[in-house]
Amino acid sequence: MSMFREHWIGGLVAYSSFFAISLGTTLAGVFAFQKPINWNPTVSLEPLKIAACFAIGILAGLWPDVDTKSKSQQIFYRLFLISNVVLIYEGHYAISAFFGLFAMLPLIGNHRGWTHSKLTMLLLPTVFLILPIYFQRDQLDRHELLAAQNLVLLKDGLPFYTASLIGYATHLHLDGILLQSRKAQRRRVRAG
Repeated sequence: MSMFREHWIGGLVAYSSFFAISLGTTLAGVFAFQKPINWNPTVSLEPLKIAACFAIGILAGLWPDVDTKSKSQQIFYRLFLISNVVLIYEGHYAISAFFGLFAMLPLIGNHRGWTHSKLTMLLLPTVFLILPIYFQRDQLDRHELLAAQNLVLLKDGLPFYTASLIGYATHLHLDGILLQSRKAQRRRVRAG
């Protein structure tokens, strides 16, 4: 199996497993403990958000290989191009400029450099926590950072952060960086 195929299937399987367990936990909380249906912040029950989380989980499983000539790089740079054209068309020039700068970052590192680090795995998905705050900044309480309304804004992005983190972690695991899988150990023995 090619690494591209292994990574997208890995992201799909890992996020599907998480989603099933999280959904089961959510429903158990609702039926057994009379919790509200939205008590679990790591999973959304809205169909569009569920689909987005699955897409994010798969794409995050492919993301680390954007730093080398690969199918992943082709996918992401096409998405970057389409997104940037839409941003320019909508008149969001500053966001487009930052987005373009972000799109260049993977190309300045080596393969399995910063895009394959555990720190990046934790930090890069925070974009999904920041976006709801950015787009709803008029609701942000700037005086008390831990105010309830600020936490609600963070909660809005948590399912997407979780999906991204799971996909990213799956990629690093399959590459033998996060935890040594047997397949990664065999690959290193053959390469060494």
